[in-house]
Amino acid sequence: MIITRCPYRVSFFGGGTDFPSWYKEKGCRIISTSIDAFCYVTIRKLLPFFGNNYRISWSEIEEVNKIEKIKHPAIKGALDYLNIKGGLEIHTDGDLPARSGLGSSSSFSAALIMALSTLKGEELSIKALTNNTIFFEQEILKENVGIQDQIQTCCGGFNLLSINKKGNYRILRLDIGSELVQNISKKMMLVYSGISRISSEFQEKSQKIDPLKRIKSLEKIAKISDQVTEEILNENICFNNFSDYLEETWENKIKLFPDSESTTRILNIYAEAKRSGARSGKLLGAGGGGFFLFLVDEDLQEDFKKK
Repeated sequence: MIITRCPYRVSFFGGGTDFPSWYKEKGCRIISTSIDAFCYVTIRKLLPFFGNNYRISWSEIEEVNKIEKIKHPAIKGALDYLNIKGGLEIHTDGDLPARSGLGSSSSFSAALIMALSTLKGEELSIKALTNNTIFFEQEILKENVGIQDQIQTCCGGFNLLSINKKGNYRILRLDIGSELVQNISKKMMLVYSGISRISSEFQEKSQKIDPLKRIKSLEKIAKISDQVTEEILNENICFNNFSDYLEETWENKIKLFPDSESTTRILNIYAEAKRSGARSGKLLGAGGGGFFLFLVDEDLQEDFKKK
């Protein structure tokens, strides 16, 4: 039996600029961290006595003989992409809900590719796993996604990520014992909106917003990420400044959300969180639903949860 896992991630700054349409023109910087919650993939050989070539267990249980009969798009695509033959049972689990802004799709894709490659006797480096996951999601599954999630889930850590115009990336990992990272870790709280959405579909809706308005928001988001990165590199930032920048990023991110009932609900949740003691926060992922990140002082966290 092969068991793999990849962590979910929280993105603080630079979200939305990691798409080829942006970084091929301007490059980008992303600040994000992996968290102690994971997506798991379990694979084992399925003996012929069960009467099927494939047994896939996710929110459904599929028992089929041909790859083309599999409903799960990522599993179907990965088996075809990696030319994996039958006689397999694949089981997926996640510590947190999928489609929730935590990079769960990329966590699953990376864990799946790692498991299937191991099955084939191939040992992938972190770099190769990252590149394979990016290619798989963008070119095989044709998802409208960026590249920060794949990099973060494969590499782990609390990172300053730089992506150049060619799509090449460089990571500077921060010491998790640093005062800034410790403060963020202690004050970081995740709140689930209860709204599930498909990231690539929301991105398509978001990209229909007035192009000039969208570009201005992304330019501001990119500028903030550049500023925070430089201040971290120069050791010229404290937690209070980090929190203020996060609030500023949120104010620009919400300009990318289309008018809808879910957007209204999201804004109401954010306002209630601020009234309940949050210093700052943002909705994670593309938008439209999923998890919020809030920064809340330790002495207020129990009261915050109750409210």
